[in-house]
Amino acid sequence: MSLFKFIFFSSLEYFSSFIFILVQFRFSLKENLTKIVLIALLLSFVSYSFINAELNTVSPIIQIIIFLIYIQMVMKVNVVNSVIMVFTGYIVYGLVQTCIIAVFSHIGVIDGELVAATNTAYLLQASSCALMLILSWLNHYFKGGFSFIEARSRFSKKSFTGKNKGFIAFIVIALLITVFSNIVILESENPPYLLIASILLVALITLFYLSLRRDERS
Repeated sequence: MSLFKFIFFSSLEYFSSFIFILVQFRFSLKENLTKIVLIALLLSFVSYSFINAELNTVSPIIQIIIFLIYIQMVMKVNVVNSVIMVFTGYIVYGLVQTCIIAVFSHIGVIDGELVAATNTAYLLQASSCALMLILSWLNHYFKGGFSFIEARSRFSKKSFTGKNKGFIAFIVIALLITVFSNIVILESENPPYLLIASILLVALITLFYLSLRRDERS
């Protein structure tokens, strides 16, 4: 396994997820760009170390914990808001990557089991990163996103009302869709890739629509 290639492509995944989170919740990209590059590299090294140690099942949990702590400390938000931000990034990335896997499998780019640190996996990571950055740019260009989480924020029931409540409810639904889609892909002998891709695309469009219906409360 090439260390440089693994770290580079793995960092792309984390970097694009962080970019999306910052844009989605209207945090400054300029102020946090260096910070997210560093955490993307850190998480990539953590992933590489756990894979070499054959601890693949533990790695995602450790990475999520690091992700949560980093968001909480750097963005200076409370635990609840940190969880919302991290889960949003993970779920959207999951929707994007699962959709790409479905399309790649249908056209024959992915044939059989997807193995980490292979050219196919690197292509998947690069494609997922590109689509995440495109979604982030569109979100920023059309002034979408939510502002109910602010730096040094504290938990407030007001954050879970109106459009914010709808957004959080959709994130939960999107999580279930992502999990179910992955189960179908893994367990079915002939997965309905186009149907899965279409459902996930609708989920992404819905997320984008909710983001554009920005909350105007100060």
